[in-house]
Amino acid sequence: MSTVPGTTSLLVLRRGGLGDTLLTIPLLRALRRAHPDTSLHFAGVREFAEVLHAHGAVDEVLSSEDVAAWSLATASGAAARQRLRRHSLIVADDPALAVLRASGPEVRVLDLAVRTADPFGLQLARSAGVEPRWPGDSWLAPPRPQPVDGPVVLAPGSGGRHKCWPRERWVELAHSLGARGERIAVVVGPAEIERDDPRRWPWGASVTFVAEPVVGLAHTLRKARAFVGNDSGPSHLAACVGVPTIVLFGPTDPRVWSPVGGHVRVVAAGDLAAISVEQVDAAVDQGSRLRTLSQ
Repeated sequence: MSTVPGTTSLLVLRRGGLGDTLLTIPLLRALRRAHPDTSLHFAGVREFAEVLHAHGAVDEVLSSEDVAAWSLATASGAAARQRLRRHSLIVADDPALAVLRASGPEVRVLDLAVRTADPFGLQLARSAGVEPRWPGDSWLAPPRPQPVDGPVVLAPGSGGRHKCWPRERWVELAHSLGARGERIAVVVGPAEIERDDPRRWPWGASVTFVAEPVVGLAHTLRKARAFVGNDSGPSHLAACVGVPTIVLFGPTDPRVWSPVGGHVRVVAAGDLAAISVEQVDAAVDQGSRLRTLSQ
């Protein structure tokens, strides 16, 4: 690996949503192991990146905007190029950073295409030339060895409307869980507020709402008895912090996009509306009672 004198850190640049950020964890764990004495920095959406820092996956975070990749090939990009040359290795989702190869740091460009049916976090790490320990390198915290007496957390939103289980099913699930004495909390994020705020849904059952930044959400989820969500960032976050997680999949391939581990259960159908409340309720009951979580 080429090294610029005075460089002391590695940089991973990955833009995108919460799920995109969390899918870099296997890459980050493998890089940390390969370079144990080098500081690991991450650039992305700062709020999402902060959860990586809070759990020790990276040493420093910054906004992807601070990298100013768009300016690297221009005369005005000199300051950005100088900052980036401080890193001995850059792993980036933006091919524009390849221009730095001629002046010092090693640059590896991530392949964001789905090439196989392997989990995407594994594909992403391999595209950078590293091999994670699977599935443990996918988590911010290990799966819990015992259940806890917390609420069942429901996350009915997703970045894509086509990934969302119907509203009436979520309400019916809450009724079913409440009838057997479960406490219920509902995650409310920016996408849900903009599209169809769950706080206005006719829950009927007594529910509380969770609307907080990602680091706080991770702390809240860690105390949950179980989690149910669509193919979404919060579902990946729940699995990453070791909570028994039930993920509902429709048109997307769970082999590629599901969080991984023995504490994760996938309920899938080509049409999300074909997934019944009874199926999900049974998965919650099974997942929340597990005492030994296999890997």
